[in-house]
Amino acid sequence: MGMARIAAAGLVFLGLSLISGGAEAQSKPFKQARFPCGAGIAQNYTGGFQKAAFSLADVPAGHLRVQFVGHSTFLVRSPGGVKVITDYNDNYRADVVPDIATMNIQRGNHSAYDIQPGITHLLRGWSTDGGVQRHDVTLRDVRVYNLPTNLENFGSGLTNFSSMFIVQSSGLCVAHMGHLAHLLDKEQFYRIGRIDVLLVPVDGRVTLSYEELVRNIKGISPRVVVPMHFNVFATLDEFLVQAERQFKIKRIKGDTIQVSKTSLPEKTEIWLMAPGEHGFGGPGGPPL
Repeated sequence: MGMARIAAAGLVFLGLSLISGGAEAQSKPFKQARFPCGAGIAQNYTGGFQKAAFSLADVPAGHLRVQFVGHSTFLVRSPGGVKVITDYNDNYRADVVPDIATMNIQRGNHSAYDIQPGITHLLRGWSTDGGVQRHDVTLRDVRVYNLPTNLENFGSGLTNFSSMFIVQSSGLCVAHMGHLAHLLDKEQFYRIGRIDVLLVPVDGRVTLSYEELVRNIKGISPRVVVPMHFNVFATLDEFLVQAERQFKIKRIKGDTIQVSKTSLPEKTEIWLMAPGEHGFGGPGGPPL
């Protein structure tokens, strides 16, 4: 009988321990998993990650092609033929009409007044009604969504003035940092998700300081970082002085990269691409 009481007491103690342990676990910060491009899914065209001959017309299955048009404008092409242009504007134009066009902020080189016909989704990254702008669209094998940034509260609720845009296709994720002007927090890192190619502004003044930019890069932890948003190479050089202490730097010939899971580096690298033939303003060029 005494042994039965001891056993019963032991079970009660074990139960209390499990309950208290659960409460303690719930009180601890929960480390969230970093899903590819957040939690959403776009159709994945399969077919392996083989390296194929470079073709201007077709993107092989399992790949994405990223072309630096100029300043902060990039053309991303998918295997399904979808064309996404970031920072669609009046000054830097690709030689194709995009299916999806993003504009991160309402200013000069980052938004357009002259909108070409035929664009399926035109996504503005700033609030147009005093709220917070949100987008999440899917077209064939491409998903594009935004992370509202540079939020302000004027007493009547939050509003945002720019956005990061994330492009997902073929299991790959490309993020355009836009005019981000603040450090990202854990919740924002989670919403951004796992990123393969990160396009970052390296002006050092209009957006983030170089120290802040490096901290955000480390928080996102992409496989490849592509510098953008510079009018003169002096600002790029300033960024590289800071970045080369922590990341490997690779110089790319031309204005285009084609990436797949197998071609990406294991650790974060900076890949320098020169903008296209007409994509560099130079001293006295259009403002940032």
